Amino acid sequence: MVEKIGARGCVEPIEQPPGRGYWHAHLPIRRSFIHSVGLPWSVRRLCIQSLLDAALQLQLAQVSRGTSCRVVAAIDLPSLADSQLIVFFGDEQLFRFFQRQSPDQTWVALPRHRSLEREWKLRRPKGFLEWGFEETLDEDGMPQVSEVWFFGNVATAPNIGLQPTARSGKVQECAAAEAGRRPDSSDLQAQDQPQARTDIR
Repeated sequence: MVEKIGARGCVEPIEQPPGRGYWHAHLPIRRSFIHSVGLPWSVRRLCIQSLLDAALQLQLAQVSRGTSCRVVAAIDLPSLADSQLIVFFGDEQLFRFFQRQSPDQTWVALPRHRSLEREWKLRRPKGFLEWGFEETLDEDGMPQVSEVWFFGNVATAPNIGLQPTARSGKVQECAAAEAGRRPDSSDLQAQDQPQARTDIR
């Protein structure tokens, strides 16, 4: 499993795909495995850490080839199988990617006190920043709420113009369950400070 994820860091997106400003590759793990009941938290953590390590290796590989790009690891919770590596070939593509405010999809920046690195005991690659979003997808009138976290080599978190907002208890319970703990009062209380996900949809 770790070797499969690490191999993503050796992939060489030689050129920008036609019509797109990015290249991406999903977590090479079977959905039935990563979402199986009873899978230890430590295994899920290992998948996330391996994806971060692969992002660093991919970034270093692009630098050595003289390629100017931004590499980002996108962690999707609770649907960890949707996590992926993304390579942006320009800051414009990176900025546009984070514009997710529409009637059927919204991203709200998570509070600054939240940190996937801390909650999951991860090792964040040197030079990588961390952002988190609460994502709401409206599918046939049935809102689906999740969290999306990004780790990447960007100078600053993308300015997506979002305002601070209270966190929903439902999402906090979901995040706490994924981290292998019970939600406490600090999870469920409203916060007035934002922090800064990503998947290709």
